[in-house]
Amino acid sequence: MSERHHVVTTTLVGTLVGLCLGASTACGGGSGTVTGAVLAAPARGLDLARSPGPGQSAEPGASATPSPGSSSGSGSPESAAPVPEGFKRIGGPANGVTVAIPKEWVALDLTKDDLDKGLKNSGLTGPTLEQAKKSLQTLVDNNGIWASDTGSAKGSRNGFPTNLNAFCQAGRQISTEQLLRETRSQLEQLNAKVVETRKVRIGSRDAARIVYSFRTNGVDVRGTQYYVPVADRTCIVTLSTDTEGKQELFDRIGETIRPV
Repeated sequence: MSERHHVVTTTLVGTLVGLCLGASTACGGGSGTVTGAVLAAPARGLDLARSPGPGQSAEPGASATPSPGSSSGSGSPESAAPVPEGFKRIGGPANGVTVAIPKEWVALDLTKDDLDKGLKNSGLTGPTLEQAKKSLQTLVDNNGIWASDTGSAKGSRNGFPTNLNAFCQAGRQISTEQLLRETRSQLEQLNAKVVETRKVRIGSRDAARIVYSFRTNGVDVRGTQYYVPVADRTCIVTLSTDTEGKQELFDRIGETIRPV
């Protein structure tokens, strides 16, 4: 593998693990999907939309009512979390979720931002930029947000920038406990080592928090995922790095997640 291709693969795999877990269409082998060129191996993914859960109609466009046993909370928007000093808020109603990140990070709102321009701002060029554009198309299709700490790549021996992706997926309601079980299972199918799984409180909602490591092309990617159930969808935020000492930052970012 060339050095350029290696950088693309390791940069994007952390971003795309979240999509593979959150959307059943994200990791197939067909045209326009995430394949082994970016991910170590294709994965089926955690399918939140295959069948309706309790209180949710199977008819498209039908209103859903929260299940008594669900920990998803109300589907109504809630007040945004305070933005920590030195952070900025990204995302909005078009994405279904907002989150605060450090001001120096480069962010892309894939519902409106120019993908080419944004990726160039992230420091990618040439064939690396072109492969990144193709690989991030799944996030575009999911109205996602992508953000990167471009400066962190210089301190990484692998050239891996610490990054974030966020999107929401409509589908069946499942409890936080089931989210933890199913997400752990999918990560283990990707040969990831699950370090911690637990339920956390984000705003007024219960959420699932999963910390894991994932080795690909000789690079140990450290990931933290947050799954925040809402009445008719689940919002998924994935933070990835190959650098030690980022967990406190990831948890601080996680506290600012709000579905909208």
